[in-house]
Amino acid sequence: MHKQAVLVDSRVAAPQIVQDMEKNKSIYAYVGQRIKERRRLLKMNQTQLAQLMGFSYQQMQKYENGVSEISVSKLLRFAKIFNVPASYFYEGAPMDDMIGKSIESDIIQKTRTEPLRVLLVENNPGDVILFKKAISACSEQVDIHIIHDSETVQDFLQNHAAKYGKPMPDVIILDLTLPKISGMELLKSIKRNSRMMETPVLVLTNSINKKEMHEAYRNGAAGFIQKSVDLEEYTNAIEIAVKYWARVVVLPHM
Repeated sequence: MHKQAVLVDSRVAAPQIVQDMEKNKSIYAYVGQRIKERRRLLKMNQTQLAQLMGFSYQQMQKYENGVSEISVSKLLRFAKIFNVPASYFYEGAPMDDMIGKSIESDIIQKTRTEPLRVLLVENNPGDVILFKKAISACSEQVDIHIIHDSETVQDFLQNHAAKYGKPMPDVIILDLTLPKISGMELLKSIKRNSRMMETPVLVLTNSINKKEMHEAYRNGAAGFIQKSVDLEEYTNAIEIAVKYWARVVVLPHM
């Protein structure tokens, strides 16, 4: 008779647990609530259960509150102590909804729904015009932000939202021949900063110097684009680069 009452109690309680989890749609929180429910049903306190499990009272609290993930081996130990099958802890759980919500933020979204955000760092007005013409001929949507010196770039990357009202760029296209702080030094600065280091930096250059190229790659450059006096050739190179970063690569800021 007692066993039958336990089964009825656990089945009735499951919908209530689902309601209690509305603010925390985590499968770990659900399992924690099931542990708490069974512990109370057996008239055990957290300290007693923690001692049987072989860990601290504080860890017991974390498990019951859904803060810590419970390993399979520990879940099986809980089941043995509670004299229930391991499936008991998942009974009544809306698995699709809860697991879906718990991993939603970790799913990589490959489909781009917004224009590719490009930060062009270029101090030559003629090259800026050439770059804009090349971008206008591309089939991809591109949002270009142009900065002419390294100091402003550093400030922009640190304060892009608060000060400039702009999101972090998806890709930085960098001319190495910049005034005061060179493009190479700027590249090093970007890749040393934990907030910026994931953003790919492409080097835009008139001529590729082998020594300079190796140094740029050692410092985290994602590639080189060679400038060309032939507009069609240059446009093709830019379009290929834009399509690659917009459609092929999954970027960290998507």
